[in-house]
Amino acid sequence: MTSPATTPLRPPVAVHLGEAGAPRTACVLAPVMARWDRGAFFEPVAEALMTTGHRVTVYDTLSLLRDGDDLAALADRLAQVLRVEEPDVLVGNALGGAVVQRLLDRPWTHRADVVLLSSPTVADEVLDATLERIAAAVAERGTTAALDLLHEVVRGPADPASVPAPAGPRYAPDSERDGADDPLYGWRLATGLRLLHRADVQSQVEAFPGRLLHVYGEESRLVGRQHLATGPGHRSVGIAGAGMRPHADRPEATRRAVAAFLAPQQKKRIHDQ
Repeated sequence: MTSPATTPLRPPVAVHLGEAGAPRTACVLAPVMARWDRGAFFEPVAEALMTTGHRVTVYDTLSLLRDGDDLAALADRLAQVLRVEEPDVLVGNALGGAVVQRLLDRPWTHRADVVLLSSPTVADEVLDATLERIAAAVAERGTTAALDLLHEVVRGPADPASVPAPAGPRYAPDSERDGADDPLYGWRLATGLRLLHRADVQSQVEAFPGRLLHVYGEESRLVGRQHLATGPGHRSVGIAGAGMRPHADRPEATRRAVAAFLAPQQKKRIHDQ
């Protein structure tokens, strides 16, 4: 019988954006999603990477999740995939960004530029309580109701409050809400959110010797500046008028922030060619 330690790692679910022959690679880890959206969440930012010669691979972070995992276990599993890619840019959104930060003590990450979108470095009691309230709603009220609660904390300032089902929130597209009470979707949502409970990857971030950018919405109801940490030479940029999803609320401002961060390295690589 094959032991868990020797069981081959199944490939994660992923989608590729940009030209297959692009000279550089960018790996993106998705946030918690009840149902995988095939990378649609990242489309507002992807252009900033593709136009600078990156082939972008967007991973469904939860596709490698197993029962009993904590953040470290999931990060270890994803590391087996990412280190083979040798990415030039590592990007994470929310949970995906927490995983990326968890990996920053690995030497193979030190060559990469790191971009984090609304990604907590440290979860405080308020963030823990909010995420647990949403996760608990899956069992207590159903996945659709939990998605409504999630929408309330991720929606941008200009986004309307959710309305009762079946119309549902703008957060969840029809494709996600259809069959939302499928047990798999509820498990992904509740288990994924709970991975951030008491998350603390501050030591990995502060010691990271590479270039790192935090982007967050200044009006976020979930992850804010108080949940982020940086080390020497790292940057954080708040996007005015944006909530938890600055890439959706203020896509152009978010693209500019990411492009400006990547510009020095882009110029250096052109010079070295």
